[in-house]
Amino acid sequence: MFKRISVIAGLLASTATMAYAEGDKVKEIDFLTWPAAKYQHYYETSNYIAEGWRKLGLEVKLNPAPFPSPMLSMWFKEHKFDVVLSVLSGAPYRMEPDFFTNAQFNSAHGKPGDWNVGEFSDSEVDELGLKQLGIYDTKKRLDVVLDLQKALYRSQPEAIVASVIVTTGINKEMVEIPNYEPAPDGLRSIWNLMQMKSLNEKAVLLGQTIDQATFNPLAANTAEDFINLSLIYDRLIELGADGKPKNRLASAINVIDETTIEVDVRSGHSFSDGKPVGVEDVKFSFDYFKESESAYFKKYLDRVESVEIIDADTVRFKLTKAYAPFILHTLGQIFILPKHVWENVVKDTGISKPQEYRNQNPIGSGPYSLKYWKEGQEIYLAKRDDHFLKPASDLLYVIFGSAEIVGSALKKGEISVSLQPLVPTVVKEFAQEPGLKLFRAKSNGYIAARYNVGREVFKDQALRQALAYAIPYDKIIEEVLGGDAVRSASQIVPINGFWHNSDLKLPDYNIEKARKMLKDAGYTWDSEGMLRKPE
Repeated sequence: MFKRISVIAGLLASTATMAYAEGDKVKEIDFLTWPAAKYQHYYETSNYIAEGWRKLGLEVKLNPAPFPSPMLSMWFKEHKFDVVLSVLSGAPYRMEPDFFTNAQFNSAHGKPGDWNVGEFSDSEVDELGLKQLGIYDTKKRLDVVLDLQKALYRSQPEAIVASVIVTTGINKEMVEIPNYEPAPDGLRSIWNLMQMKSLNEKAVLLGQTIDQATFNPLAANTAEDFINLSLIYDRLIELGADGKPKNRLASAINVIDETTIEVDVRSGHSFSDGKPVGVEDVKFSFDYFKESESAYFKKYLDRVESVEIIDADTVRFKLTKAYAPFILHTLGQIFILPKHVWENVVKDTGISKPQEYRNQNPIGSGPYSLKYWKEGQEIYLAKRDDHFLKPASDLLYVIFGSAEIVGSALKKGEISVSLQPLVPTVVKEFAQEPGLKLFRAKSNGYIAARYNVGREVFKDQALRQALAYAIPYDKIIEEVLGGDAVRSASQIVPINGFWHNSDLKLPDYNIEKARKMLKDAGYTWDSEGMLRKPE
């Protein structure tokens, strides 16, 4: 009898073990996020996400890393995370639908420094992403871009939290902006920066928390770096606040056929060292960026077969195949470098590749030149009175330790402009200050939890799909972002209305639904409530 009872007890114990632990425990999630001291609302956003996921039986460890270093390296180069709180800024050139879709998630873009930081791979996403690149007809391309958004929605390479409304401000007694351009990047837009006129005959004092990472255009990969580089170096075109191209160093663009584009280059302009800008510099720059295989720019140059000098004022671009984003992304992204400075830089300095060049005294043809850079403290850009864009005043960037300190400095009149978005909790208070003027910009960027699909924990699409229902979106928007954000089910957010897929359903916060999705996919929970993988 005792033996029989023992056998029955053993069977019951075995059955209980099977019910609780059919597969291995899902490993602890390494959640790379922003430091609370400087970016409290970003840190709290990741904290709210982690709390939701813990309710599903996941172990989540927040890993705040100083920004920009080493966080940027862990994020873009090392891919050292299971999930990262991805904050992608808004900018006019990012209205091009390829930027937040194919450029971010094509499997060919998963190398260190490129945009597919989660090493995501999906054959349908790749196929649709490449297909839309070759369609010049906007309506036909739209159909493919809408399907591409559906494919990303299905595969969930990231959980999209919200697209923020960015509030920045100026001290009206220190600076004026005659004709503010309502750009997705707000006061950081080149069109607004060049209008800023100091009212005290000194430089416009701009407060922010992020220092310049590099003044080497080939090594840059963040929106913050590109802002100042676009002031020091010209591009052939510049995107307007409305996302449409404006001629900059180009005086005319002529599309000969779908693979041949000719560009007339502005004459009579010079670099900051006084040497003239010519078609040789244009050809050299595009060839140099392509040969150097700069990770950020590589995808914009892959289809450029050759750049030829036609005459003293014209260059011809020959493409290997049709490329719809060519004007916005290739002509509008590549900086024109002085050939006489860069052609021998590797040989003369002994570096192994041009991305290693410090370029501490950059020579460019842009509307500003770098007067000095005190790393971690100040960046002084002196306006060039001889530039055709006619900037209004010198710009002096001051680097602060946190967004709260930047806001306080603006309120006290210690700076003229806050380029750093105001902390959401102080926006209403600052709006009552008579000496301040606030600007609200509906960003085309967004905040998301980007998964590293290259790591084991997030390889399973079913898990990624379920986690979308374990994020308290409304609480984050109201309690962390001060209500200044909108939901989006797509990487192309609602402000980019023409390309946005409004048919995609927003996932709601529903823990029970998330648990059911996991159960249906074969996941189980052990006796302590921790999530176990399907056997």
